[in-house]
Amino acid sequence: MQRTYKQMRVHEILFYHILPGVPVLFLAVVLSNPSLGFGFPIFFSLLIIFALYLIPVQWAILILTAHKEKKKLIETIGFHSKMPMKNMILYALPGIVFAAFIFTFGTKIEQPIWISGIFSGVPEWFIVDRYASNIGSLLPLTIILNFIFRGFLLPFTEEIYFRGFLLPRMNKFGKFAPLISAALFSIYHLFAPWENISRMIAVLPFIYIVYCKKNICIGIISHCMVNFLSCFVIFLALLQ
Repeated sequence: MQRTYKQMRVHEILFYHILPGVPVLFLAVVLSNPSLGFGFPIFFSLLIIFALYLIPVQWAILILTAHKEKKKLIETIGFHSKMPMKNMILYALPGIVFAAFIFTFGTKIEQPIWISGIFSGVPEWFIVDRYASNIGSLLPLTIILNFIFRGFLLPFTEEIYFRGFLLPRMNKFGKFAPLISAALFSIYHLFAPWENISRMIAVLPFIYIVYCKKNICIGIISHCMVNFLSCFVIFLALLQ
């Protein structure tokens, strides 16, 4: 039996979705801007920010919510429908394939349009997809951090936070809840707004499946696999 959760108001939904991403943007600029004295490669900076800020802050919100509601942590997270592992994998596979396709080809169409247009003023050092730019001696550490944090810990945490914690509190929007979740999740990536449309389209199918099947594990499997595949592609790019 699924638990029921107090539904969030619109401003709360926006707050909890978008606010965690704001310091990421600020910290990325501070760590990577050459004029500020640090000048770390943007991709490396983001990995550090994921590890030291973004993952901890999302877990902190979950823990504080559990304390405020006088519940166990697991009780603040929804979508626990029991399902055999093979079924979870079968439900996850279409979303993984679809997301991988969109991220591979959709972003190649979308990014140049945005970067040559409204985001034309963004400096070269801030374009996240320039993975190999100025990595230098940080290459081994970048590869390790990428697989650990982007490949597993971050997507795991994001699914618990966005789909396990926030999505059940958006049930009042009915069938539109997964679409709202996908849109706000995409916008939360403030450091790469030139991928917003592709990202939203890519994640929508597996979010919809999570919502319909009430099973957070499908989202965790999907998100982790998509990110892990991305990590492997980036690994190959960094070695070139």
